[in-house]
Amino acid sequence: MLRQVLHEGLRTSFHKLGHFVANHPVFFASAPVLISILLGASFSRYRIEENVEYLLAPKHSLAKIEGNLVDSLFPVNRSKHTLYSDLQTPGRYGRVIVTSRRGSVLDPHHVNSVLKVSNISLE
Repeated sequence: MLRQVLHEGLRTSFHKLGHFVANHPVFFASAPVLISILLGASFSRYRIEENVEYLLAPKHSLAKIEGNLVDSLFPVNRSKHTLYSDLQTPGRYGRVIVTSRRGSVLDPHHVNSVLKVSNISLE
């Protein structure tokens, strides 16, 4: 009994819905297209960020300022066409990692120490 009542109710409601859709074909043909365009338009504002630094550090953080300073003072040749052997000339090379216990490495006292070590190593 309940099954027959549900069946009849669903059949009449879908029959009325079918007549409504048939009487308004332009709306039901254009509405999905318009909704797709509106939802797809938001994807044009997305951009893929390749540099993780921009995602993790604040825009005007000290780390970014110091990173830009290091990049400007010590440029790295990232050309794909340059061989590693072209960058090295014959001789002995070493690397020095400079850190400070307190303050910034860019403080004048530390900078003078780094320049002294650099001058000594060049001689």
